Amino acid sequence: MRRQQFIACIGLLAIISFTVTCHNEKPRPQQRFDLRGKVMAVNADAGTVTVAHQAVQGYMGAMTMSFIVKDQWAFKVLKPGQTITAALVIEGDRSWLEGLVVAEEGKPGSDSLGSPGSLPSLVGQEVPDFTLVNQDGKRIHFRQYRGTALLLTFIYTRCPLPDYCPLMSRNFAQIAEQVRNEPKLAASTHLLSISLDPEFDAPAVLRAYGRNYAGALYSFDRWEFATGTPDQVRKVAQFFGLRYWTDRGQIVHALVTALIAQNGKVVQVYRGNDWQPAQVVSDLRDLPPSKMYN
Repeated sequence: MRRQQFIACIGLLAIISFTVTCHNEKPRPQQRFDLRGKVMAVNADAGTVTVAHQAVQGYMGAMTMSFIVKDQWAFKVLKPGQTITAALVIEGDRSWLEGLVVAEEGKPGSDSLGSPGSLPSLVGQEVPDFTLVNQDGKRIHFRQYRGTALLLTFIYTRCPLPDYCPLMSRNFAQIAEQVRNEPKLAASTHLLSISLDPEFDAPAVLRAYGRNYAGALYSFDRWEFATGTPDQVRKVAQFFGLRYWTDRGQIVHALVTALIAQNGKVVQVYRGNDWQPAQVVSDLRDLPPSKMYN
């Protein structure tokens, strides 16, 4: 009887301990920073505004970045050339601007990053045999991936916003994990992250960055990180409709991820950061066998 009571007490203590632990787990606190800058581009379709902002005290220096805007009314009045103030909110792996105040009237202008609707469709186009260098310093050619599905995206290692390049790399890490767990996909899928910052992101930098996301034991056999000369990288980005430029040490860019079939032709383009890894894995499963492309 005493033994049963002892076991019951131990069980009760375990439940209490688990309950206390669960209640003590708190989400990471939301951070808010004052931001002031000049509007460079407005993309209502993507829900973003590109701002050349002053230094954000306590978070990052002055640079030009694209931000998600929660205030939908803002897209009816925002124009390039305006000066705005807003709250930059950082919450976990998300960031956005809210509480926008337009301080100065801007001049009419176009969205220099372009909106998804304004870009020509890439679906069905054959990708040229671009040349880059991977994280091991080895030259790679796009043609070498023929016969496998190639999923590529664009990043750079110093990207400061959690829902831009870091999110793309986290998404790719999830996709890589799911692909490894499915033998058919593992044998027919390759991932490629291309840096838009070749002057800083040398192969060794990309290798360390890749280890951080893919794991210390990852061999890069199915997920490579690539760089090249500025001209080589720009040619790849231009083909996929990605516009970017450097401003005060940071790179202003949109987000483009593309799925290329075994025959080297584009089958899906995921613009922005709303896409989910599960969606891409489903698209990979739906691709016909490589022999059907021969």
